[in-house]
Amino acid sequence: MANFADFLHISLDQQNESIQAYELEHGKVWLKKASLRHSIWIYTPLRWLARFLHVEALTPVPNYGGKKAIQCEYQRITSLAKLGVNTPKVLALSDDGILLQDAANNGQHVMQLDHALAQASYTEQRLKLYSDAIAEIQGLHNKGSYLSEAFVRNILVDANHHFTFIDFETDPGEILDLKDCQIRDWLCFIFSSSYRFRLDELDQASSIFYDALSKNLKVFREICKIGHKLQWILHFKPEKLGNDGKRIQKCMLFLRKLEQQEPLPMI
Repeated sequence: MANFADFLHISLDQQNESIQAYELEHGKVWLKKASLRHSIWIYTPLRWLARFLHVEALTPVPNYGGKKAIQCEYQRITSLAKLGVNTPKVLALSDDGILLQDAANNGQHVMQLDHALAQASYTEQRLKLYSDAIAEIQGLHNKGSYLSEAFVRNILVDANHHFTFIDFETDPGEILDLKDCQIRDWLCFIFSSSYRFRLDELDQASSIFYDALSKNLKVFREICKIGHKLQWILHFKPEKLGNDGKRIQKCMLFLRKLEQQEPLPMI
């Protein structure tokens, strides 16, 4: 551990990027360096939208950057690891940086779930990955916890569908209650994963999601209500705005399909 601490101390002064990978004798590691705080102004539009729609789960969680983000990363990884959640192993820590073991050090090749969904050749492969990821997040929620940024780019998966969660510079629990933290997880996951399905696959994907959350209908129905409130976005044809717009379109269409799984009066 002393060697890792020395490496962290020396590398912090030399590293220019906020995060960088290194190959050491013990394997691949990642060094995250304290970086500048994100401007709070970039969160203002989303904060207004959350208030206008009365949707607490959409309230933006600021990333303060710097030493606070590093400590948040360490604390969140530590708390999740105690629950048996797969997260990167912390090798060394200082006020200005954190050294993490690469998730592939168990000998298995890993990739972002986003890439795995994109590379899946068949519908069945995509749906299996999707279903297994949902089950993993659900298991974490059942332990009374939540993620930070539950986008598919922050979920790593190997060939055996073992998942590892990364990126914990923010803590939604600082501003949201547990239920809204978990709803926020699902909204992040839906937004980032829906894009990887063809339009004709959304029915199956939404059915898988409904089946998984059928034992927690309170959360499921809240997600549907949020989706219902956001459907007006489709009138502006976001798909014409490039890939980001297409992501929004797929997300809205998925949420519409989800609502149809169990029709409810939306208010």
